[in-house]
Amino acid sequence: MADDRHAERELPPLDTLAARLEYLFDEIRPTRDELSDSDEPGRKYTNREIADKINEAASETGVTISAAYIGELRRGVAGDPRTSHVRALAAAFGVNSGYFVDDAAARRIQDQITLLRELRRMDVKQVALRQVLADNGLSATDTQLIEQMVVRLRAVAENAAATGSAPGERR
Repeated sequence: MADDRHAERELPPLDTLAARLEYLFDEIRPTRDELSDSDEPGRKYTNREIADKINEAASETGVTISAAYIGELRRGVAGDPRTSHVRALAAAFGVNSGYFVDDAAARRIQDQITLLRELRRMDVKQVALRQVLADNGLSATDTQLIEQMVVRLRAVAENAAATGSAPGERR
């Protein structure tokens, strides 16, 4: 049972700063406010956009960064950034700066990003149901079966409401 749940939640390894930064670029998307009318919703941030976010806050933080340097960090060419750059990158993506230096913090943030992705992809109630079932020790397979049963029961209830009969009632 635990193996099913672990396999479903397997996350990519984040063993380098470059891998952690690339993960953020892969998973966190610009908000609607950050997109222009011509932008495709759901697209990834560019190095320039992250640099711009950091540089716009420079009057408060004192930190500036170039898009080229961010690209070097992403590729692993530059691997030892100043602490101020790490903090600025974390702030630009809206994560705790511990993400870049603490394995436990990185794993927690990965879990949170995964949950947010699930919330966006499916009905929030379904995510809550999945969490309750997982908390009670059900495997991923059992959880999926229960979710399918709930979907089927909803369909039966909707059909009954449309035909004017009670669920399970034969006409």
